[in-house]
Amino acid sequence: MEDSTARVADPRGEPTDDAASPDAAEAQLWTALASASDGASFCRAWLDLQCARTPGTIAGLVLLEAGPRAYAPAAIWPAAPVDLDPLRQAGETALASGQPQIIPPVAKNGHTLIAYPVASSEQIHGVIVLALADSSSSGLQRALRELHWGVGWILSLVWQHKAASGGEAVATAPPAAVAAMELLAAVQEKDSLQETLMAFANEVARAVQADRVAIGLVRHNSVKLAAMSHGAWFRKRSDIVELIEAAMDEAHDQHARIVLPHEKDGGAITIQHARLSAASASGAVASIPFEDRGIPSGVLTIERDKDGQAFTAAELLLCETAASLVAPTISLKQREARLFSGRIRNKAMDGAQALFGPRRPLAKAVGIAALLLAVVLLVPLAQFRVSADAALEGRVQRAAAAPFDGFIARSSARAGDTVQEGEVLATLDDRDLRLDHARAEAETQRLGRQYRKALAEHNRAEMNIYGAQLRQAESELRLMAYKLDRVNIVAPFSGVLVSGDVSQLVGSPVEEGKVLFEVAPLDDFRVVLNVQEGDIAYLESGQKGRFAPAGLAGETVAFTVTKLTSVTDSRDGNNTFRVEAELDPTAREMLRPGMEGVAKVDIDRRSLLGIWTRPVIDWLRLFAWKWLP
Repeated sequence: MEDSTARVADPRGEPTDDAASPDAAEAQLWTALASASDGASFCRAWLDLQCARTPGTIAGLVLLEAGPRAYAPAAIWPAAPVDLDPLRQAGETALASGQPQIIPPVAKNGHTLIAYPVASSEQIHGVIVLALADSSSSGLQRALRELHWGVGWILSLVWQHKAASGGEAVATAPPAAVAAMELLAAVQEKDSLQETLMAFANEVARAVQADRVAIGLVRHNSVKLAAMSHGAWFRKRSDIVELIEAAMDEAHDQHARIVLPHEKDGGAITIQHARLSAASASGAVASIPFEDRGIPSGVLTIERDKDGQAFTAAELLLCETAASLVAPTISLKQREARLFSGRIRNKAMDGAQALFGPRRPLAKAVGIAALLLAVVLLVPLAQFRVSADAALEGRVQRAAAAPFDGFIARSSARAGDTVQEGEVLATLDDRDLRLDHARAEAETQRLGRQYRKALAEHNRAEMNIYGAQLRQAESELRLMAYKLDRVNIVAPFSGVLVSGDVSQLVGSPVEEGKVLFEVAPLDDFRVVLNVQEGDIAYLESGQKGRFAPAGLAGETVAFTVTKLTSVTDSRDGNNTFRVEAELDPTAREMLRPGMEGVAKVDIDRRSLLGIWTRPVIDWLRLFAWKWLP
């Protein structure tokens, strides 16, 4: 069978290369359908149009009832010779089961077959079979929708044939199928469910000259009025609405058409219809239930005033045909209008079928992966940790400062060096100090000689003067000696220099008390965490964690939280709290004070989804508390 995905059928059923003007080709097919003069040409034109509207169609076959339990081909597409055995077998399977059939390809290059019965109530009038090149789920679903939409045309042809053979009164009336198709075309122009129902009610009222047409939809085994002709709005709790709904329920419960005045051989119960006729002064009332795929979906109720004539058989046939044709459209738009019970339910059923059905291995694999992902995200298996920037600092940290104002003469160490207690770190320039010391020493000797001379002469006044000057000179001499002793800046204890580098400042002046070096012990330090204020509530003393220094890639060190302080600091625009922790003693050998990195404190077990969305949830809680009364 030839591929027709890029070809369009002409009215005679021949494929034609007219892809450049698809609108013109489709218009030609519709023209052929509208101008069909008999049943055979109608079936051929319909099959041409159906195959052209269904992408990926390879071949098509229409089997209609030719006699009791006998079916014959009514149309074949394309007109070129094709192998009909697979299509005929698929049609026989659908006729035997009475349900649509989807037959997958039996060979690698085979085609998927769809067999769709043409049925009304419990009687099967034929079957439509299509061979498709596209076996994907979306392609099959679209093909089924097109068939479900178009089968009403074939069904209307069957009813027209039966009506034509039913009696002279019906034969002289306008063909019901043609009028029903015109009505269907007018209804299909609408988008929403309510617009479709309103258009249907108005078109039926115009076609049969009715004064009022009401349409009710089946909901929970009862019929609710959904639309009324010549009015876009009605009071749902009015008396007339209750009477119309009661009449519709009466027809729905009996699964039969009810007509007043009574039809011949009519044995239906008409109590509610009689009440409706009396209350609205209607001369004729009729209620016609309609179905979609064998399931009752609604009731059409038509009324004429007391001066109007009773409904003829042709008018009732027109209403039944139109209702049957429009029923699939109404049901489809009704399902689309319903969110939870319609689209979501259908999607859920399709998903369940794909997951638990015998086919679709890819869908099952995706479902299992989604289930595993949900377990990983929702089950509290992950360790919840609070992370923070952290640094090592010595527990005892001493500073080496300038003892007096002076100049740096030389530097012997810098930050990062390991020093011993008493080791010279830097030396201040002592040349001026030595001159001052020599001057003070000479002055002290001169004043000592004068003091001793006054003492020998017993000159008490000069003794007091020279004694005071001598003591002042001795104090200055001791000060100079003290400064000379402090010229060398030494390490207060053994450790590592965590800060200080004066090698670039040789010859520069320094002020008294300026910190030149900071020394921390090598074996006595702690971890300081800068915890965000949003995470501080999760921390408490005794919690365990690990510290990853930036200088030791891949290495982490265990620690224990020892102290939560109220000391705050601002880092990158965020408020942080200082938290102290004690390191594991076994890991101190590879660490040095001043190392920075990231620390994580173990809190508890939580789900990954809860951990990842925690900042958003906390922000939403704060936002809600701020703005809610």
